Amino acid sequence: MIITPHFLVGAALGTTVKSLPVAFALGVGSHLILDLVPHADQGTFQKIERGQRPDWPRWFYYFTILDFAVTFMIFFFLRGRSDFSLMLAGGLGAILIDVIDNIPFRVLDRWPVFKQVHFVHEIFHYNIKKENWYWGIIGQAIAIGGSLWYLLKNF
Repeated sequence: MIITPHFLVGAALGTTVKSLPVAFALGVGSHLILDLVPHADQGTFQKIERGQRPDWPRWFYYFTILDFAVTFMIFFFLRGRSDFSLMLAGGLGAILIDVIDNIPFRVLDRWPVFKQVHFVHEIFHYNIKKENWYWGIIGQAIAIGGSLWYLLKNF
């Protein structure tokens, strides 16, 4: 999945608890559960094998920047909530796996923690086939819509 649904679901889950570490852990767990849902993301269109130098097209970078920008704008809008720190902890926990596993510095793949994160991430990650990419948007739309509804209903 792209960053926005991961971050929003983690943020929504973070608001259900009163502890920052628990909110963060819920975010991490939500990432793995969401990755079980068939989805389309940049990896749907171009798979990069470990150890291979990424040769991503320019649109990949633009889309990733746009994805982060949309997420940032939503959270900027929600910054006045009293539980904002819990939202942020859950959201950051939810994107941590993608940040670690998609670091452009592939030399870090040899380090123990990075290697294990990639292994676990690959077990849960389900990319839809390239020719059916449009079906992969449905789960993400539901995750974004449901999370926004939950976050905005008590705003």
